Amino acid sequence: MLLDVQVKAHQPLALGVRPAGTAPVQTQHHIPGSVLRGALAAAWIRDHGLPNKVPPQLRQEFVTLFESETVFGPLFATGSQIVPLSVRRCKYQRCAGIHPDDAFDDSSSPYCGSCGGPLTAGRGEVEFFGGTAGRLVVQRTHLEIHDKRQVASDGNLFTRRALTHQDSKGDERQFHGRIAAADDLPEAAARWLKQCRDLRLGGRRGTSGGVTYSAATASPRLPGTGERVALRLTAPAILTDTSGLPLDLADRDQLGEALRAELSCLLATRIVKVERVWARRERVGGWHAASNLPKPVELAVSAGSVLLLTFDEPPAPEALLALAGRGVGLRRNEGFGALETATSAWTPPSGSMAEDAPTGPEAMDPAESYARMLYLSGHSAWFIDQLRPYVEERAAGNPPHDALLERSRLRNLPGELRRDVQDLLLRTTPDTLDRTLARLAALHRLKTDEEQSS
Repeated sequence: MLLDVQVKAHQPLALGVRPAGTAPVQTQHHIPGSVLRGALAAAWIRDHGLPNKVPPQLRQEFVTLFESETVFGPLFATGSQIVPLSVRRCKYQRCAGIHPDDAFDDSSSPYCGSCGGPLTAGRGEVEFFGGTAGRLVVQRTHLEIHDKRQVASDGNLFTRRALTHQDSKGDERQFHGRIAAADDLPEAAARWLKQCRDLRLGGRRGTSGGVTYSAATASPRLPGTGERVALRLTAPAILTDTSGLPLDLADRDQLGEALRAELSCLLATRIVKVERVWARRERVGGWHAASNLPKPVELAVSAGSVLLLTFDEPPAPEALLALAGRGVGLRRNEGFGALETATSAWTPPSGSMAEDAPTGPEAMDPAESYARMLYLSGHSAWFIDQLRPYVEERAAGNPPHDALLERSRLRNLPGELRRDVQDLLLRTTPDTLDRTLARLAALHRLKTDEEQSS
């Protein structure tokens, strides 16, 4: 049984990721399935009581919903999607061009066919398309004041970031996803899952995370099928060999054997080989609220990774639909291993990018591309100061040079970024340089204003 889930956010969502030292606690840009599962489990306990203190029939219902084969998929906001690692995108600007998906396209050009900018692989991150995303993240600093000294207590000053609950139009964000449950799910449990209710998602639930949850029986569209099928992960997947050790993704034979063992009964056709893999690794864990203990940390394949499989004969569309509901790997009922199947190149969400992305002369303006490149380098303020005298030199008729790259700050730039900066200094006109500087200053000013307001 598949349920279409919709969540409407009324407050910012603190969907934290693993902290890195003293840096602010970052937030996810979507609702992971593990977060939805935890919130629904807390709601069930509020409705019925602790599982170890309820009648056996109710306890079995809890186990069926949260500790068995029910799979909670990730929820994505309207107009957002994970960009697969197999897709190459414009590096410094987003345009309306159709960019190659290496899983199905044979294009080897390193440049965008629409704007001419350099292409780079997707990073498996959630991106918002179109002009309605608005500001995505708010930042708040929390502290505990020492009663006697009236200063922040040691270890109790921290900054947390949260996903905003409103888009650029001021409308509350809506998130969509699916829950896949066994066909023999008891009727009482199914009714409970479909009830509309208020939930609290993520951290800081006393002051944030308020949402309205609703679910209904899905009417799924059968996916396409073929002898080559791509599995696109929408959540980290814990893939192991027969001994329980993490799979070596570079060993496609071992990966193919593991997938055959796991999926052969479901797909009813033989996986010939794993043709290509685009993947990243990460460590995933979690917190078990019932025992108040951390969950084991596992080495997982990151969301956005793509496995291109070749079959003896095309799997049945119904089998691919069941695979998308089931997922792959371990701990699937905790939100891991969610995926989509595809037999054609990836495209952005329909009706989002093409309507709002720049086209024509605006999309091809190199000044916009260079300004975004400098802004994303992390040295935007420094570049603003250093480019001003260089722009004046070029405007006065002096020849171009790249002496700026010999400054100590830029000596260790990555090779690709260094070549892009060199191209800006040596091959652009004074007018393009001047417009690049103006656009970079505007981007930096906007970032400063947002940090001050938060």
